[in-house]
Amino acid sequence: MDNRGLEKLDQLLLKYGNDDSILSASELDGYFAAIVSGPRQIDPGIWYPHIWAEQLPKWANDKEGERFTKLAVELMSEAAYMLGEEPDDYEAIFLADDNGMGEKLIVSQWCAGYLRGAQVAGWIDAELPETQQTALANITLHGSEEGVDALNAMSDEQYDASVATVEPAALALYDYWQQHLEPVLPVRRDEAKVGRNDPCSCGSGKKYKQCCMRS
Repeated sequence: MDNRGLEKLDQLLLKYGNDDSILSASELDGYFAAIVSGPRQIDPGIWYPHIWAEQLPKWANDKEGERFTKLAVELMSEAAYMLGEEPDDYEAIFLADDNGMGEKLIVSQWCAGYLRGAQVAGWIDAELPETQQTALANITLHGSEEGVDALNAMSDEQYDASVATVEPAALALYDYWQQHLEPVLPVRRDEAKVGRNDPCSCGSGKKYKQCCMRS
């Protein structure tokens, strides 16, 4: 995804978000990285509302909602492809803080999004081997409030070294879960099935067959 797409995601997330929702493309990229890394496929009807902390946006017009959905699915697909097919070239979307003394990577938003995604995907509390536990701990350090004191106590060199572990951690967790995928089983639907011509549950304003049914 190019910078224009990322900037548009930033704008829409900020415009329609709330105090508890995802508010940047960096955070959304982390969220999707965790979603696609898990042991089971997550339906858009589940992951989409959690972007907004269950407070779905009231789009100004259909075009705006469609634009967001298209960009979000593109970002998610790109994360899945790079993690699975091009791991050597995988790059998370981190922020950069140029403080006048060189560019410093800021990974807190990406990591917070990753933890949200792991929660939504249902594997954040799973029992993991030591290597993967350490990987998740490295991400948690930067993405949770509990890690703030430890990060503040680090020197610049220690911080940079810690940041350098985040992308390898994401790759390690992806690889682990790909080896432990859950079988896809038919599920009996208790709720009413969404029809092809019904409004899509993601809130885009489009019909289901023209939106998330395609993803």
